[in-house]
Amino acid sequence: MQHDMKTKEDLKTMALGTSKINYLDPRITVAWCKRHEVSIEKIFNKSLLVKFCWTMDVDPEIRF
Repeated sequence: MQHDMKTKEDLKTMALGTSKINYLDPRITVAWCKRHEVSIEKIFNKSLLVKFCWTMDVDPEIRF
């Protein structure tokens, strides 16, 4: 039972990470973080920061 709970928790984290990478435009995420003064490091891990470095200069007021 304990193993099943850990597996479920691990898969939940993986699913959220997959959504951030595959389904959300990173420019929207970066613009939202800038607009709401949320540190991008709270949303993207180090590898995603490197992968999405091209999005870091997006205008926070951009409308998608």
